[in-house]
Amino acid sequence: MNADTLLHFKSKLESERAALLHDHERHEQDLRESHTSEDIAGADRASELDEVAVESRIVESEELLLEKINHALERIDIGTYGICEGCNQEIPTARLEAKPSVSLCVVCQEAKESA
Repeated sequence: MNADTLLHFKSKLESERAALLHDHERHEQDLRESHTSEDIAGADRASELDEVAVESRIVESEELLLEKINHALERIDIGTYGICEGCNQEIPTARLEAKPSVSLCVVCQEAKESA
């Protein structure tokens, strides 16, 4: 992968990380605030608990994606970005464009998911 392409993906990943960090901070704040309403009872409390569960899953998902983005940025720095961590083959640029934080080619990703 040439230097311009790497710079493109680095910029894309950094933008994605910045937006995700902003959203993540807001979701964590929402989660903290929802834990303070313990005096609600009945159906309202059940609804509140559902919202807390959804918000918790969103926060966990964001944290996982942040880890993947940071890993991809580290791989750019060490020169292994765009190479599948499973088979050491080049990951197609179209896949990286669609999901720049991936570290596996489609074949290895499918194998991982089916295991």
